[in-house]
Amino acid sequence: MNKKTITIMLAYVGVLTGAGLASGQELLQYFVSLGLPGLIGIGVVAILHMLIGGVILQLGSHYMANDHSDVFDEITNKFISKFLDLSLIFTCFVIGFVMIAGAGSNLNQAFGIQNWVGSVICAILVIGVGMLDFDKVSKVIGSFTPLIIIFTLIASIYTFIRYPMNFDQLEQIALQVPSTFDNVIISTINYFGLCTMTGVSMAFVLGGDEFNSKEAFKGGIFGGLIVGILGVMIALTLFLRIGEVASLDIPMLYVVTNINRILGFVMSIVIFGMIFNTAVSLFYALARRFSNGDEKKFRILLIGMTLVGFVLSFGGFKQLVSLFYPIIGYTGMVLLIVLVFAYFREKESIDVEMKKRYAISHFMRKKLDDDKVYTKKDKKKLEKLVDSSIIDNEVIKEKAEETVKEAMENESDDED
Repeated sequence: MNKKTITIMLAYVGVLTGAGLASGQELLQYFVSLGLPGLIGIGVVAILHMLIGGVILQLGSHYMANDHSDVFDEITNKFISKFLDLSLIFTCFVIGFVMIAGAGSNLNQAFGIQNWVGSVICAILVIGVGMLDFDKVSKVIGSFTPLIIIFTLIASIYTFIRYPMNFDQLEQIALQVPSTFDNVIISTINYFGLCTMTGVSMAFVLGGDEFNSKEAFKGGIFGGLIVGILGVMIALTLFLRIGEVASLDIPMLYVVTNINRILGFVMSIVIFGMIFNTAVSLFYALARRFSNGDEKKFRILLIGMTLVGFVLSFGGFKQLVSLFYPIIGYTGMVLLIVLVFAYFREKESIDVEMKKRYAISHFMRKKLDDDKVYTKKDKKKLEKLVDSSIIDNEVIKEKAEETVKEAMENESDDED
């Protein structure tokens, strides 16, 4: 994987982790509360994350998506496309203000400050970071990912070593926790539908920023694998500590703080960062959806939507999760069917386009590299390949040139 693919991979993990994993609240309601069958369910989710992650990012790359409607308009009819578009607009906004509420709960549990203070900080950061260019936004989103991996490992390993695995006794306690669903199959599918709805808008944009759809696929596969492993470890950790964390808004913060107060302090910042990651990715994707490339309009929308989300966040994190997440999850089930069907239907087209882009990159490299010979014959071949691409000529040329220049700069840095 190249550097850009790794950035995309970490950003994808960051988008999903804030909403579905970092706090632990979602896993508590969806899986831990179901006992041992719930732990099997989160294992299935881990596999789905890996498989579907690759599909989503590759579709985004294939259609060079600037927002989710670019993909939906191509893979389905106008009625389903419109339904999914409206559903994702609703999802981005709802999960966005749920994350702002989660940021407030996190800092309240960690430092005892009022919830609205943490929500204000999160909203300000969403607006500030959202104003940056896309590459910088991607890097910010992915920057906390290594930290949540490290802290999850610390919390999990400590718990696995120190706490007895008396599954029968733990399951009796876990089953007393209010559950989102009573059926593990429905809970698993609904939760993964929720994750898909949460991540797909930004994932399409992340994939759309990668010229090579094969690299985008790799980013989705490995990003999904990381998210899946984190989910399993967090769920097991919370299950073993269920007697202590059942009533908490941010159970993973308690687990780490219980190990060491300094680690708990850092963990509170990390969880805040992961929650913020999801918030900024959702409000960013939503503002992009309505701005149609107009930067001034984008900024106004980002500020306005974030401020409205801040006001709605006063509904309370735990309450908002239990209310809105199942609804979004059901819609996500429809989205999953559409994505998987479209991917296999378009697989041949994706493979053909991928070969064309490889060839376009080859001739673009000859054009831009002073050490290579770029002939009239090469120019004709490049123009022919550009014409045959599914992407607009100017867009594909601009993206190819940007990708090749970036690769050349990276090679120069490695040599230095």
